Amino acid sequence: MTPARAAWTCCLLLSVAAPRLVSAQSAGTATAAVETVRLPVRLAVQTEAAFGVHPGDFYNQLVGVRVDLQFSSHVSIGAYGAYANLKGKDGRAHDFLAYAQVEYMALAPGSFMRIPLRFASGYLPMNGPVVRAATGVAFALSPKVDLITELLAPTIWVTGDQAVLSMNLALELAVRF
Repeated sequence: MTPARAAWTCCLLLSVAAPRLVSAQSAGTATAAVETVRLPVRLAVQTEAAFGVHPGDFYNQLVGVRVDLQFSSHVSIGAYGAYANLKGKDGRAHDFLAYAQVEYMALAPGSFMRIPLRFASGYLPMNGPVVRAATGVAFALSPKVDLITELLAPTIWVTGDQAVLSMNLALELAVRF
């Protein structure tokens, strides 16, 4: 995904929160009013370790940020960007990973503990596509701050002509606005 495509994706996601025109009743006559409809936004900072399991062992480290739009207390969609420190052919390689993520947060809103179920698809410019699914445990530190772990996160990295599999662990801090 090019930086321009990532920027357009973010703009598209944020356009959902734009104002919309609604009709209102005032003293028996219909008038037009502009109501701002704002979806809750969540900003997350994440670190992730990827342990290669097939076709050989490797270790990748990601550090990134994600912006999510929360459509309900259970469903959100987000755009993620991360610095990727990857195993390369001749030592470590550096890249930028961008992906879109869909999340379903199981269990009751307001609970101290919830279960995130996530799916993401993205692209590493110097390697290729990346697909991941993840689940873990989310802990509410306050009404607006969560500490989220991803304990099971199989990830497929397409590098050149082969796909490699890693099992990832992640830790993130998320704040809702």
